[in-house]
Amino acid sequence: MSSSIFLANSATTTTPSGTALASAAVAQPQESNAPSASLTVAAIDPQDHTRLDKYLTALNAPLKMGLDAEQIANALIPTMQSVLQARPDLANAQFDFESDSGSIRVTSSSMSASDKAWLQAQLNGNTALVQAVQTFHDDAVEGYTTWADADGNSLSQSDLESVNKQADTLTGFMALFAGLASTAQSSLMKNGSYYTANGEQMNLATNPSSAAGFLNFMRSVQAAANGTSRFVSSSGHTTYGALRMNIFEMNSSAMPNFFPASDTKTLGLNEQA
Repeated sequence: MSSSIFLANSATTTTPSGTALASAAVAQPQESNAPSASLTVAAIDPQDHTRLDKYLTALNAPLKMGLDAEQIANALIPTMQSVLQARPDLANAQFDFESDSGSIRVTSSSMSASDKAWLQAQLNGNTALVQAVQTFHDDAVEGYTTWADADGNSLSQSDLESVNKQADTLTGFMALFAGLASTAQSSLMKNGSYYTANGEQMNLATNPSSAAGFLNFMRSVQAAANGTSRFVSSSGHTTYGALRMNIFEMNSSAMPNFFPASDTKTLGLNEQA
């Protein structure tokens, strides 16, 4: 006989090929009136559970990268404050930045080459920021290589070099912050406004792609995370402590899922008679 099962308490993620995968699964047999029979519970490989462990480790990469993004954002605050003091003319200059072989590369379609070089030097002078960016990069690469290894396709040295280059350009961090916050903003209560403890209106969808915009953005992000905001409805009713949300800890579709193409479509347990 065969017995059907379902997956309970499971989270899902999606590979670049569009395959939905369970990141954690607890298999439970459904009730059946069929005659009883002995059942065996097996993982993907009944002889070696390490393959399943590798898949689950790889699927944790986006969550780790979310925490890495939080460290990047926190480390960026003092540098953006310094930019406002030293170069107020660049307060609203639009830019982004990404990993670049162990350092940071600034991108901008509107800044002059000299201003972009100056800003890039400021970012690379922030040791904590450079390290946080590198950690994000390394966690992305680790997730990719661990998945490939679980598939039995361990990467060659040249493959690994290519994956490292891909991870460098995986995302611009200002764009990533905006994507994470925009997704979170869409889940907030409507018909009213949120305010920080000092009375500033909260807006997670504020464009963070400038020094001034980023600092405004982070005030809203921090107010959401520490629960100090209040919500004022359109009818004038005020609710305190109505929001506690860390945008970096959410399983957001804005976070890159950096995995190799794979034929593996399901993870978890199955039952066989």
